Amino acid sequence: MLTGFAIILDEDVLYVSNSNKYPSFEIVLFVEKLISSLNPKNFWRLTNILFEGDMGKERMIIRHIVTENDQSLFYCITGDFPSNSEEVSKLMDEYIEKVTANYETAEIIKKMSSHSEFSKVIQLITGYLWDKYRDPIEDEVIEAQCLGIENKIIYCGISAQGLPIISQLYDKSLLNNFHREINDENIELFASSISAKLATITMNTQIRAKTNIKEVHFNDLDDQGCKKIILCSPINEYSLDFIASGDFVKIKEIFNQLEHNISQEQILTNEFAGDLKPFRSLKTQLNEFLIDNF
Repeated sequence: MLTGFAIILDEDVLYVSNSNKYPSFEIVLFVEKLISSLNPKNFWRLTNILFEGDMGKERMIIRHIVTENDQSLFYCITGDFPSNSEEVSKLMDEYIEKVTANYETAEIIKKMSSHSEFSKVIQLITGYLWDKYRDPIEDEVIEAQCLGIENKIIYCGISAQGLPIISQLYDKSLLNNFHREINDENIELFASSISAKLATITMNTQIRAKTNIKEVHFNDLDDQGCKKIILCSPINEYSLDFIASGDFVKIKEIFNQLEHNISQEQILTNEFAGDLKPFRSLKTQLNEFLIDNF
């Protein structure tokens, strides 16, 4: 089932087909800030986001285009479909093709978005696409495939009320992108920054979109198109956050096992009171689990 279309340029949501979905599309802006903070060379491309809340699951498929002027242009489609849907991929290709046929560049899209005609034209396009693809998407059957490629843990952490409690950076080579020396202080600061941005995404998704963010997928064009994933899971009043690259099927199996193990810990049933000492053993447990599984 299709639920919405959007066009976003840098920090502006230029078009939304369903105004009720505006808060969900707005989350792209917060995710992009996180990706930019990890990837100053601008080689990472956001591909989709999975939300899960009281109303069920909803996925946002994204085509992230970086223009010649280094602007980030996002074409977004939301609905109830898997991340590797071939029909949604065809839908996205035709969506971009038809928008570009009317507005050739990001600059023209930006300029024309303030005109009432723009929304009318895009609405005609999305209406046509909705009619054309809704049945093929609903009828499509897809099986998850394990690719057997190497998996790599990048980051794992636990936060509460937007505050980092445990933040472990495993891929320390990320610091090289910022020409920072790889030492304990810089690693801790970088990990804390990731934790804070993840907490911002989580909180804004809950407050603005009234749902939870579960997965974020993106491709690294600087690493032979390596696929990376962010996984988030609420545990009582805490959030378990995880960034890895490789085979998403296997990575999610590892994350689910970690989530199960961590959720059994008594300390996570208590409200966070600001004292980090009781969490030291949990940090050790988390670290040992990830080293054993990656």
